[in-house]
Amino acid sequence: MKKILTILMLLCLSMGAMAQKGDASIGANLLYGTDTNLGIAAKMRYNVTDQFRVEPAFEYFFKHDYVSMWDLGANLHYVFPVSDVINVYPLAGVSYFKSKVHGQGFDVESDGKIGFNLGGGVDIPLGGVILNLEGKFQLVDGSNQFVIGAGFAIPF
Repeated sequence: MKKILTILMLLCLSMGAMAQKGDASIGANLLYGTDTNLGIAAKMRYNVTDQFRVEPAFEYFFKHDYVSMWDLGANLHYVFPVSDVINVYPLAGVSYFKSKVHGQGFDVESDGKIGFNLGGGVDIPLGGVILNLEGKFQLVDGSNQFVIGAGFAIPF
């Protein structure tokens, strides 16, 4: 009985590990930025081919030292299946960034800036959910930072 349960569990874990053209998912991440502190992200993924995936995302970093920030961007992933249940990917993308300084009785919003994202991540399918861990450099004039994200995506 233990062998049957183990085999069933392994089959459930391996389902969905291989991305295919046309696959899509939607998800969220908890973020930590070296300059901006904690944030959240909403993302959508779409596999253009079996290897290439696009990921539009919205990220919001909570107020830290009187400054909050958000960005809207799109990353391109090249997915490498490392095993039956783990995919890794490098990423490159572009984002539009805005920040706001929160003072006593006033808020000052910055002009928008275009920046670039470079990094990578790992996906681990677990039943009907894909767990995700990602690290990337956000290269923006005057406010470069490294961002670590952990979250999930739900295929549909």
